[in-house]
Amino acid sequence: MEQETKRARREEHGRNKFRGALWGSNNELKLRREERDQSRVDSLILKDELKACSRSKRNLSQRLCETETNMLTIISKYQEELNLATTHEHRVADEYAQVYAEKEARGRVIDSLHHEATIWMDRFALTLNGSQELPRLLAKAKAMADTYSAPEEIHGLLGYCQHMIDLMAHIIRIR
Repeated sequence: MEQETKRARREEHGRNKFRGALWGSNNELKLRREERDQSRVDSLILKDELKACSRSKRNLSQRLCETETNMLTIISKYQEELNLATTHEHRVADEYAQVYAEKEARGRVIDSLHHEATIWMDRFALTLNGSQELPRLLAKAKAMADTYSAPEEIHGLLGYCQHMIDLMAHIIRIR
């Protein structure tokens, strides 16, 4: 009986040991199942987040393309306006240069004409002041025109010459 008791105890101990091993294995399987289930839940959450990120990425990509297109349109518009402004600036600068050159040329012509007029006035003044030769010659020409019945154009020319002599004499007196 003692042997039987020992054997019964050994069997009981073996069963207890086996139960403990089964219980440990069962707990291990339970933990692994919970980890697996949690992993599946995490995987589903990650898949949903990945889909959301993909959608967000596509939306951002579309908006970026639209923004880039708009920016390129705006840049080309401002580039065109800049080109027009630059062209206008060059045209205005060219016109200013041309007007300035014309003004300078007119100034030189006026200075030249003034100088030439001064020279002729001085010569005429010498002629008038130095002698009465010019008025005497004009009087002689008028007398000849009256004597020989000269055409009206000659009388007009002689009147014009008299007017010019009087005008020059007046200018010389004013100077």
